[in-house]
Amino acid sequence: MWRYQMAVKGSEQELRWLNQQVQRGQLLRRIRGNWYQFQKTATRYQVFSEYVSGNVATEIDDQHTPFKLLARLQLTKPAVQVIYTGTAQTELQGARVDRQDAPLQLKIALAQRGHLLNVMNIRLVVGLILAVIVISLNVSDNVASWGMLAWLLFTFYPAWQASRLHKQANALRVITQQYDDAWRPTMHVFLKNMSTELDTEKVAGLGGVGLRRSRSSRDVLVRLEDAGKCCGNQAIATANCGR
Repeated sequence: MWRYQMAVKGSEQELRWLNQQVQRGQLLRRIRGNWYQFQKTATRYQVFSEYVSGNVATEIDDQHTPFKLLARLQLTKPAVQVIYTGTAQTELQGARVDRQDAPLQLKIALAQRGHLLNVMNIRLVVGLILAVIVISLNVSDNVASWGMLAWLLFTFYPAWQASRLHKQANALRVITQQYDDAWRPTMHVFLKNMSTELDTEKVAGLGGVGLRRSRSSRDVLVRLEDAGKCCGNQAIATANCGR
């Protein structure tokens, strides 16, 4: 049986869903993109996943371990394999693994989101071409309306999926504090007649800090990225006063 599921590969959300399928008697067998193949089982398994490099993945052998190799999935961005294993031993099913792989999950989530947005763009262009063809053929309004609705649903469904991955990516950014290529709210504060130099170290915790002086060396324009963490004006004033 095949089922479709959108999740960050190897994430806790995906594992939770896979173990829910096990409780329904369906054990993971194969993964192709976002399609998961299951096989019926009467044995209660606990599914685990881990990220491994290619040279390590080729050496994995489950013949002499209590963990059964269920599936492998090769990712291109980043270039790692996700190995899915399961165990039927009760004493191992309650094990919790702290993998510390949030940075890798962030890369995977961003790659999956980018792929979905590319799919949406391709469907949008193809749909526009088909719309021009339909208009040129003088198709009835009723057929054209239903076709337009189907095209919109078909086109923007990947965008809805990408929005779900975007939320997961934002949560991973908070955990990893990696904000490269991410939009961050910005606040500009203009300080006039500065009596002393601004101590930027005291406001560094607010996010990225940029300074631009006017012709008068006593006037400073401060740019705070991700300034929503606290009140920027109050923080700047505190830094200026040296308190």
